Amino acid sequence: MFPLATTAPTFIAAASAAAGVATFFAYLYFARRSEAHAARDEALALADTRGQVIVDLRLRVAALEQQLTKTTAESEERVRELERALQETQAEERENAYRLQRFYAASLSDLLRDLRTDLESDPPNLNRVLARVRSLLDGERPAA
Repeated sequence: MFPLATTAPTFIAAASAAAGVATFFAYLYFARRSEAHAARDEALALADTRGQVIVDLRLRVAALEQQLTKTTAESEERVRELERALQETQAEERENAYRLQRFYAASLSDLLRDLRTDLESDPPNLNRVLARVRSLLDGERPAA
């Protein structure tokens, strides 16, 4: 047979095999490259999402800091108002206590003056003085 006739099918088979191997390696290369692109795209998408989350968190932190500042200022103002009200109430209570003390001192002074008048009268009215002292000791205290 002709040498060309036997080598041609062998050559065709070898070329076909080489083309198959080359196609297989090309497939592997592009498949791997495609996976790398997919992984890269996924990594970029994750990085973008992470960036958006960071921006959102920074905005929330800023809003919370503003709210904290506002709340702190409001609470400090409320504390000042309550302290002012407490001081006013204490001053009012002191004034009421002084008034009550002056009232009782005036009442006692009036009582002692009346008792002295009764005792200095000629003749002294001891019964009236004793009755008055007993009524004060046994009775209720005068209201303010």
